[in-house]
Amino acid sequence: MKLTETVSHVYDHFYKYQEITDILQGYAKEHPELARLTVAGTTPQGRHLWVLEVTNTKTGAFEDKPAYYIEGNIHAGEVTGCMCCMYLLDVLFTNLDQPEIQDILDKYTFYVLPRVSPDGSEHYLTTPDMVRSVPRMYPYTEDMPGLQPKDIDGDGVIRKMRVKSPFGIWKVSDKDPRVMTRRRPDDVTGEFYNVYQEGVIEDYDGINVPTAPGRFGLDFNRNYPIGWKPEHEQRGAGSYPLCAPETRANTDFILSHPNICSVLDMHTAGGQNLYTPGFKPRKEAEAADMAIYKKLGQMAHEENGYPVVNVFDEYMAPGSQATYGGFDDFCHFILGIPTFTIECWDINPRVGVAMQYPPKAETTDEEQEEEALKYVQWIDKELDGEGCKDWTVFQHPQLGEVEIGGVDYKYVAQNPPIKFLVQELEKHVRFMLRQVKTLPLVRFDKVEITGMAGDVYKVDAYVMNTGFLPTYVFKEGLKLKTLKELTVSLQGEQIEILEGKASQGIGHLEGFASVQGFNSGLGASTIQTAPLEKKVTWIIRAPKGSELTLTCQGGRMGKTQTTAHI
Repeated sequence: MKLTETVSHVYDHFYKYQEITDILQGYAKEHPELARLTVAGTTPQGRHLWVLEVTNTKTGAFEDKPAYYIEGNIHAGEVTGCMCCMYLLDVLFTNLDQPEIQDILDKYTFYVLPRVSPDGSEHYLTTPDMVRSVPRMYPYTEDMPGLQPKDIDGDGVIRKMRVKSPFGIWKVSDKDPRVMTRRRPDDVTGEFYNVYQEGVIEDYDGINVPTAPGRFGLDFNRNYPIGWKPEHEQRGAGSYPLCAPETRANTDFILSHPNICSVLDMHTAGGQNLYTPGFKPRKEAEAADMAIYKKLGQMAHEENGYPVVNVFDEYMAPGSQATYGGFDDFCHFILGIPTFTIECWDINPRVGVAMQYPPKAETTDEEQEEEALKYVQWIDKELDGEGCKDWTVFQHPQLGEVEIGGVDYKYVAQNPPIKFLVQELEKHVRFMLRQVKTLPLVRFDKVEITGMAGDVYKVDAYVMNTGFLPTYVFKEGLKLKTLKELTVSLQGEQIEILEGKASQGIGHLEGFASVQGFNSGLGASTIQTAPLEKKVTWIIRAPKGSELTLTCQGGRMGKTQTTAHI
């Protein structure tokens, strides 16, 4: 399926709240047999956290099928993540005549929350401001002294401003006048500059330009109850875990839907497929869970080309602080659900800046200059210079003559320029349509009924998991002792069970992820160490022609049923 030819909506801008609302309500209205629109929570500004639930209800209820939860915009400015969610829904509803889409919706449920922070994203999209998660003052209740970002020249973008100073640490690069390079220790003649964020200085003393703490410091992705640390140890953590109504809302939604088997959290930018742990080393996680990540990550890499990177061991530079209170770690270690965080938009490789993992702790002045040069050259080539403003003289109300210029960070570096948006969305949705097929898929293989004497029968039910993931999904989840085992039950009118309980526990069923194998010069070999199928037996008394209903439920599989006749 070529996704770029099979969508209905326009992707020449980033959607605001009302457009998202209208589209989601339209899906629910036009496809009531496939879609149900629910509200996970409501923000302080009155916007809903919409969740669109999608499946073919003719083949089973939403909650009875294994589910894939996808969300975007836990970070307000990373609006490409939301657009990935919307593009997925567009692909699903535009291609309902395609056998692949029909099969997916017959077997699985999608829960899609496009925008965890609708207040924050709306502010980001309608003002020049940067917003981490929400436009609510935190940790301070008023602006603090120092430089506060502001679009002072009125061009709609907060850029950089350079100020001539004998104490300046920057000078104009001789390779490109838009690029600044570090002043060398023996540079004593020429023009030197200090470079700041475009903005104004609170409580300016007429001399110094300190950087003020940001207005909107709350970081939703540090606010979850896993390894949480207070603000003085983890910036953006919030006053206590789940103190934000938005983080409470998506947590409550996932907790109330135990059929969720996998989580995908869409971020920007960087160009990585990130996997947990993030707050402790990978070696401290279950080896079997890490092996599942490896297989799923390979699929992600095949579709989006991004490297598969562990957050703690590889994503963070040596000596960096771990990330505490992360949503992905919460899903992994509290709920036992595999969770990928995809950082959309790989700007650095595109401009020719090589990425390495773990990142280098330091880069040289020359490397920094070369990187900046590659950015502006790429903007010239791919965007005809749009997105980078030449240094322009401006009369600052406090600093006097300054020059304002530089890259539009929001829509060049943090999110892709519109020219590249569909290209970015398409490849991530391809992965989503593959990953959903890895969920546990439990079915009754067969039901055998054997007559014993008169109206007494032996019933053997064989239940199997043909999915990649086991019914418990991650071994981490088994440690918590809260995940219910699978039960197989037998019901029917005028039936008397002589042997066997009406509902019998069978533990869990492995997926084929647990099956080991190797391929040598002598051919392939399979080594199975745990059951993917189990048999449940009853002895019953029932009239000839009676209908039996068998149900299997538990774990994260949802529920499946079959019928048989005496």
